[in-house]
Amino acid sequence: MKLPIKAISLRTIMLAIGTMAIGNSLVVNAEEKSGFKEDATMVALVNLHPDKKRKVLYALNYQLPSMIPMCATVKIEDISKKEIEFVYEGMTYRYLWDKHTKNAGQSLEQNFKQYFGSNCNKAKVASLSPTDQNGIKSGQPKVGMTKEGILFTMGRPPIHATASLDGNTWMYWSNKWARKAIDFNEKGVVTQIR
Repeated sequence: MKLPIKAISLRTIMLAIGTMAIGNSLVVNAEEKSGFKEDATMVALVNLHPDKKRKVLYALNYQLPSMIPMCATVKIEDISKKEIEFVYEGMTYRYLWDKHTKNAGQSLEQNFKQYFGSNCNKAKVASLSPTDQNGIKSGQPKVGMTKEGILFTMGRPPIHATASLDGNTWMYWSNKWARKAIDFNEKGVVTQIR
């Protein structure tokens, strides 16, 4: 049975509208689950080290003296293509995406979500060694810590410099000019910080 052209066009339009509605619903549900949206509250999954003077937290994860501790609550104010504004303890910070992270294939959202999420893993931290727990509490790496402990203490190293966490050296930046290498033995325990 042949349908008139008007019926086919109407059917096509209705199918397109239905598909878009389902697609939008999935995007909204994904945003709601992840908490990554404006006016959402998220928590720091790891210790973060912002530039408190400039009110900036870099996607490169510079290891600056200030600290936003693991499990700290932040509120996302604004999300744009190159930065995210969030509030921590009444201070607005800009989370800046950079060309190195972008060129390594990581989007701003992917990068942000490795540091912020809906809940932090306090139970995992409690199961780690006292050396790991002390490093996490201070926000500073220590010889004898495990890779897991370092991740909670310092966050993930920049993806363009340490593409895989399987290696025995992780490279961080203390700032734009100085690097900090964390060396591990074959068991994944820190042997040297240089």
